[in-house]
Amino acid sequence: MRIARFMVAGRPTLAVDNGDGFLDFGALLESRGYKSEIAGADPERRLIRMLNRGLLEPEFIREQLEWAQHSGRNFTLDVRKLTPLLPLRPSKIIGMARNWALHAKEGGHKLPDRPIFFAKTENCAVGPGDKIRIPKGIGAVHHEGELGVVIGKTASGISAADAGGVILGYTIVNDVTARELQKTLTGEGFPWFQAKAMDTFAPLGPWIVTPDQMEPLSGKHIRVTVNGKPRQDGVLDDMHFGVPQIIEAISQFITLAPGDLIATGTPSGVGPILAGDEVVVEIDGIGRLENPVE
Repeated sequence: MRIARFMVAGRPTLAVDNGDGFLDFGALLESRGYKSEIAGADPERRLIRMLNRGLLEPEFIREQLEWAQHSGRNFTLDVRKLTPLLPLRPSKIIGMARNWALHAKEGGHKLPDRPIFFAKTENCAVGPGDKIRIPKGIGAVHHEGELGVVIGKTASGISAADAGGVILGYTIVNDVTARELQKTLTGEGFPWFQAKAMDTFAPLGPWIVTPDQMEPLSGKHIRVTVNGKPRQDGVLDDMHFGVPQIIEAISQFITLAPGDLIATGTPSGVGPILAGDEVVVEIDGIGRLENPVE
């Protein structure tokens, strides 16, 4: 199943695709009397509100889609004419550091013996087609294509064996990094939070793919191109720590909430992006995330 947001007739709406094409799930729920449950002033956080109300449980979605099939009403969306929006604005984004051997090596680092993570903030998140904005004078800025994990349920102290039960789905993330600033801060003994948490430094999307459609992750490639030229190409099997181990490690110290996003690390081949560039991150089973650079 895919969960996405589109602008439909001038309003942002949540859409779901269970294999037969996207349906306007917002309109469907309104017709079923759930308007108050999905209403709100901030549409970018609507998905999180719906998660907290149980309106995105797989069984609930299937029940609504079955009703729609027999309702005589048409909720189908022609997504060829629509551009996906930012799927959700996460309350927090947690990134994994040095989770691919060759990426650690290209940065002159050893692989860590335990998952090492850092934070990006909600201001970083932008959607498909939105601009990555590079501040003037910041120095080299790099792309980092990554698999994103969207949390669906509150998770604290979760074991790797139980981690699958808290995953809503998977998406694509570009963990944009001010590399020159990161090296400067690290060299001076300071945290490199600023280098990761600038506005627009976490494009994500184009939608969320649920585990039943995306898993197993093994054999799936992640690729990054800039202006059509290959930069990164890795297989998800090569992640040093897998998704269950990452969730276990984070949740021992940080409670994960519905709608939180984990960026699982990037393969080798990271490189600079400049104003005027077009960056594309692709992951098998999810699709393409395209963003221009300004």
